[in-house]
Amino acid sequence: MNGYLILAIIGLMFLAIYAYSYRTVILEDKKRKEIWEKKRHLEMAYNARRKERSEKRRQKLDRFIERSKEIQQELLELKNSKQIQAN
Repeated sequence: MNGYLILAIIGLMFLAIYAYSYRTVILEDKKRKEIWEKKRHLEMAYNARRKERSEKRRQKLDRFIERSKEIQQELLELKNSKQIQAN
């Protein structure tokens, strides 16, 4: 009976030593995962800001093109009204 108790204590001791030494690997993996998550989050935020800026540029260009068309139309109408007045 005492032999099993001694073997159990020795086994637990080796298990504790193994767990203690493996703890650094677990902590390193956890830290690596946290860094990866943080980097992923920052990249997603950067991409979202980039997409938002791109959308604003597109909207600004659309407004510019629309205004340019309006100006061209007004110039054409002015030209036509001058031709009518000249006749």
